[in-house]
Amino acid sequence: MRLVNRIHRKLLKYPQMLLDKRLKIEIPVKNEGRKVFKIYDFGSTTRYRASSFDTKEPETVRWISSFGPEDKLLDIGANIGIYSLFAASRGIEVTAIEPDALNYALLNLHIRLNDYGNKIIPYLIAAHDSSKFSKFNISSYEWGGALNSFDNNLDAWGKSYQPVHSQGVYGISLDEFLPKIEFSPTHIKIDVDGNENIILKGALQTLQSNHMRSLLIELDETRSDYSESIEMIEMCGLSLQEKTNSPAFNTGRSSTIFNHIYVK
Repeated sequence: MRLVNRIHRKLLKYPQMLLDKRLKIEIPVKNEGRKVFKIYDFGSTTRYRASSFDTKEPETVRWISSFGPEDKLLDIGANIGIYSLFAASRGIEVTAIEPDALNYALLNLHIRLNDYGNKIIPYLIAAHDSSKFSKFNISSYEWGGALNSFDNNLDAWGKSYQPVHSQGVYGISLDEFLPKIEFSPTHIKIDVDGNENIILKGALQTLQSNHMRSLLIELDETRSDYSESIEMIEMCGLSLQEKTNSPAFNTGRSSTIFNHIYVK
């Protein structure tokens, strides 16, 4: 009986032991060969996000590199914090939005790991066109995962999927949220794998603000709401500067998805 109890106690401690081990494995993230920050090794997806930092979305890295020290970034769909951390490494103040519980936890761990608590404030909410509680539907439950959606189960291409897990999350429009936290971004990044049009509908005042200088938004040009999204952005006084994706996404399913950079 004592042996069984000892085994039981060890099994109860195993998840914490595994977490403690992961928190000891750090991966340097480099920009042009220079270490700029570090993240934890929480599996193959997090390792990929670290190793592909310069190549997966080089346009996003260039965009953030162009910011001045007084600029402020709103990172919507921050995931585990790769681009928020890069902005913070350059002295930029960041508000990061990430509704996925696993990614949000890792985002916070990375903020602490890099001592950026004075630069990045994360929020566990979903950007939306109105205020409501709803489900955040997850397509693959993993650290650093993506292709999830709030208040629907449509993917980045507008196709329905069967969630493997759902969380309860609070959604709020940017026009309501940002005044509440007294944050006026000069640059906004929107990478949410499908709900971009909905977020834009709740952000028209924000995008028209005199503070706004640029918007980077990932859009699939085959979606039925693509033209409407473009019209809303341009209506807010923003002009397309660049529309691109990296060579890694020139073929296959993601070949119709581009990062659009708009400026005032």
